[in-house]
Amino acid sequence: MAKTKKNENQPLYINGRFVVEKELPAKPAKGTTPYEQATGKLRVTLVKSTLGCLKDQQATVRALGLTKIRTSNILPDNAATRGMIFKVKHLVAVEEVK
Repeated sequence: MAKTKKNENQPLYINGRFVVEKELPAKPAKGTTPYEQATGKLRVTLVKSTLGCLKDQQATVRALGLTKIRTSNILPDNAATRGMIFKVKHLVAVEEVK
């Protein structure tokens, strides 16, 4: 079977289905720090104990800089921090700092 070149007009056909090609987001340039561009700050406070939680949730709370109940930490408001907060949202309280 001869290989055919893909036309720009025709959709991609794989395993009997038409596949939509998606553009991947651009990677940050080498040496840049994409998460440090945040201007806002969040105060994260531990309000419940991590006893009985999953190990990855305990590690996330520790990575947020929280050790004991009612300890708080001010962190930059970016996608990485919000993802960590979402993972342990049942254990922490969050408020914006100006």
